[in-house]
Amino acid sequence: MVHDLSGKVVLVTGASSGIGKELALVLTKHGCSVIATARRLPLLHALQHEANSFSWDESSKLPRPGKLSILRLDVSADDAAIDAAADEGWKMFGGIDVLVNNAGVRGPVKSPLDWDEKLWNGTMDTNLRGPWLLTKAVGRRMRAAKRKGSIITVTSTAGLERSLLPGALAYSVSKAGANHLTKVLALEMGKYNIRVNAIAAGMFKSEITNDLFDKPWLPAVAKKIVPVGRWGIINPDLTSLVLLLASDASSYVTGNVFVVDGGQSLASVPVWSSL
Repeated sequence: MVHDLSGKVVLVTGASSGIGKELALVLTKHGCSVIATARRLPLLHALQHEANSFSWDESSKLPRPGKLSILRLDVSADDAAIDAAADEGWKMFGGIDVLVNNAGVRGPVKSPLDWDEKLWNGTMDTNLRGPWLLTKAVGRRMRAAKRKGSIITVTSTAGLERSLLPGALAYSVSKAGANHLTKVLALEMGKYNIRVNAIAAGMFKSEITNDLFDKPWLPAVAKKIVPVGRWGIINPDLTSLVLLLASDASSYVTGNVFVVDGGQSLASVPVWSSL
């Protein structure tokens, strides 16, 4: 199914690379006006050139591509800075219909006893406080404009009880918090016709995992521990769900944490019975 999102305005955080970049490109291809945000302006300028160079075949099943604008945004900034960025983004296309909270950091792999407060706070600021503040800033403007909206937060299977990761204390806790944040926001924002959902992503190639995906043995690992036998491909494995949640086809869908990991988090440690 091709979702025609023509006219939708979407703000994507962490759009300079990895998952955010792919989401920004695919949303543009499907007719959205996209506000791509991140800290690194040179990468955003390159993304803007790529997205605004899309050609269009009128005989194709895809809508005419939208346009992509860029905005520098550090989601770990304070409330006032994030609100100001949301205001600037809102004015770019005269509103925002969809917010994709994608920016995130993992941090180093350490024992919980070795984590320091600065690392903890930095991870929480980006992965949990930032999505809350930006959702608040955009949500207030949606409410004031009586504009229905969709909030989509990209979290991680590391935030699920069935998929805890050793060595990733702050990352796992921040993503679990983001999953719960999604449900509470959905409960309270539905009356304003604003839907809120999260996508708990498994392992996809991104800036965080590039080094791991360079390992020649990684595909063999997927065949052993992922039920579908492979690692995720951002487009279409993740983008297809984002397109659905951004569209009016999901107007009755809110408060969910969708797990997109090929079933990896379902498996426990394999213990074979000798009986």
